[in-house]
Amino acid sequence: MSDAKEKWLRQEQAVRATQMAFDLSSEVQKSIKKQAIDQELTPSDMIRKILGLDVKSKKTRQRLSFNLNDDEIAQLASRFDVQSDDKRVVKQRVAELLIAHTKKIK
Repeated sequence: MSDAKEKWLRQEQAVRATQMAFDLSSEVQKSIKKQAIDQELTPSDMIRKILGLDVKSKKTRQRLSFNLNDDEIAQLASRFDVQSDDKRVVKQRVAELLIAHTKKIK
């Protein structure tokens, strides 16, 4: 079978997949998410592992993200004494602050 046809069949199977969402207690959700982080998995892969299903994805590098509006970026730039249009430096300073925060609570 050609690579293109195999890829198309895999995509067709993915489209047919059924997503399940669960309203579980905050304690259960936290526990699963913490286990996932500790094992460098996504929460959905952790659930698959708990259920004894195949986990096909590789370990993930967990990323933290959040949204900032222009005013918040300007506020942080002022706090860090950098230019408000230099988002890269603001991002770097936020990362440094988060790292320092985690070292404090250890």
